[in-house]
Amino acid sequence: MPEKSTPIVGRIQSNGTHLLGLINTVLDLSKIEAGQFSLNMAEYALDSMVENVRVATESLAEGKKLALKTDVVRGLPHGIGDEQRLTQVLLNLVGNAIKFTDVGEVRITASAKGDRFTVGVTDTGPGIPAEEQQKIFQEFHQVDNSNTKRKGGTGLGLAIAKQIVEMHGGRIWVESTVGQGSTFRMELPVHAKVAEGAT
Repeated sequence: MPEKSTPIVGRIQSNGTHLLGLINTVLDLSKIEAGQFSLNMAEYALDSMVENVRVATESLAEGKKLALKTDVVRGLPHGIGDEQRLTQVLLNLVGNAIKFTDVGEVRITASAKGDRFTVGVTDTGPGIPAEEQQKIFQEFHQVDNSNTKRKGGTGLGLAIAKQIVEMHGGRIWVESTVGQGSTFRMELPVHAKVAEGAT
């Protein structure tokens, strides 16, 4: 392949991956609304999940000259849950953090207390106004500012993340101060069971 064609092929691949992501997101949303979104429960290692997400997003952080760090408590118990879907949630949180952070770092934390895991994604981005912090988990909602519009997105990722976490019997929320960054946290049962009413 001629050298001048390489960046063009790269853009085609990138756009194709982006479109595939959009299609899968819409399909997930359709399944949730139809009550056909299911979880495949099995044993998983949270520390391995965090490391896989770090490796998968490292190049995005490097491209923006951001530090991507992990802080995982040693000796975490094995969990029961849908590893693929939980990885999807964590990838979404880390991807968003990198996208909206221009200077500083993104940090993934994981710990366990009693029968619950707590996973956090902290960034040094612009922060989220208090009045927007509950709305961002709604379908198609995005923080209404020029930065969000410039960065793009569908406004569906956090809505789907919330559904996945709640189907595990967990919860997800954000703590944020404008100008000081944000921390998205999810709390999950170590041994999750499909929440009542979920499939």
